[in-house]
Amino acid sequence: MASELLNLTAQIVISHASVTELTSKELLQEIKEVYRVLTSLAKEVEVPETKTPVKRSRKPRAMKAVKMKASPEARAILDEEKAPFEDQDYVEFMADREG
Repeated sequence: MASELLNLTAQIVISHASVTELTSKELLQEIKEVYRVLTSLAKEVEVPETKTPVKRSRKPRAMKAVKMKASPEARAILDEEKAPFEDQDYVEFMADREG
């Protein structure tokens, strides 16, 4: 904030001094006066900082179980895949394999 005031003061005084002849004493006086005015204006305008709301992350929603119905085509494929389990030789083979 102070550096902004100094920057503004410098710009204002430079602009005024470029069109007006000033002695060193007058230049110093003008710098002090402009800085004082800007400081008083800044105090009047200061807005208290407001608290910004903190965004909290939301917990992910629990997924609901969705019942899906299989199409007749899908059922036919599933039935074909189940077919080997009905085969007694296959069942015995898998039982031997598992130990």
